[in-house]
Amino acid sequence: MFEKPLAALMACCCTAAVLACIPAVQEGDSTEGELASGAGSSPAPSAVPVASSREIEGKWDIVSFDDYEPARLRGATRVAFADFGDSGVSLRIECNYSGAAGVVVDGRFEPRPDEGIQTAMGCGEEREARDAALFGFFRKSPTVERLPDGKLLLRANGKELLLQRPDERRLEFLPRPAELEGNWRMVGVTRYLDGNGYAGIGLSDVPGRVRFADGRASYTRCVQYDFAYSYSEEGRLLKTSGPAVPSTPTDCNELGEKRQGSAEMPVQWDALRVLHASPLVEWAGPEEILISTDSIGLVLSRAP
Repeated sequence: MFEKPLAALMACCCTAAVLACIPAVQEGDSTEGELASGAGSSPAPSAVPVASSREIEGKWDIVSFDDYEPARLRGATRVAFADFGDSGVSLRIECNYSGAAGVVVDGRFEPRPDEGIQTAMGCGEEREARDAALFGFFRKSPTVERLPDGKLLLRANGKELLLQRPDERRLEFLPRPAELEGNWRMVGVTRYLDGNGYAGIGLSDVPGRVRFADGRASYTRCVQYDFAYSYSEEGRLLKTSGPAVPSTPTDCNELGEKRQGSAEMPVQWDALRVLHASPLVEWAGPEEILISTDSIGLVLSRAP
């Protein structure tokens, strides 16, 4: 139901004090999605109206809104999305969280009365105005079309919203193998919760570095957990050999701090566990990468 993901979004604010210890605010480069165009003398395939919410249920990144191209990530989390459920859409564009109740019927989003709940973070006039425009966009009954490349295009009152599945959009932000080489400082580790909720801790005070070199990955303070890897075309760090990582800290005091707070909070040891889990890799900012699985995200930085 729509209420559940919205509740999870609102719950994010409750972790703000913890998340504040993750210092990075990334303005990652974003590439505007290209609309389909004709090739040679062949006519361009036409966009197809989306018949129902069920056809597009799930997570969608915002590629562009009203000619603005937002970042995809800030640290370990998505910051620009329109995620569709069975009775509405959860929304964010680099600032506050909100949502709109409604369903897609025969190529149009039909809004339904709701309380218009949103978070109240101050982000400056420009971003707050963009918040208002996006949150109000779905109350204007936009058309919803699927483009030939799989993206979604929504239109209302002269504004356009272009969406893409996260698994496809992240492919535009993959580091090259050579760009992974060298030492990286740990910034923070995040646990992904239901909906778009998350909980995280900072790791900037943890000594040592994560190092990638010659097809091997290591945490320099606990070299007994070094492992070999290969790097796939989809940006996955595939572990090919090396020791298993215990579920609890073992012989690595630097990552042995006990859990602080609820069971939903990550621990330092999760940083090592996610490295060994054949995670996905992508740029999270000019000098930062995100290493992640479905449940854990680790942010690493080139900065000293």
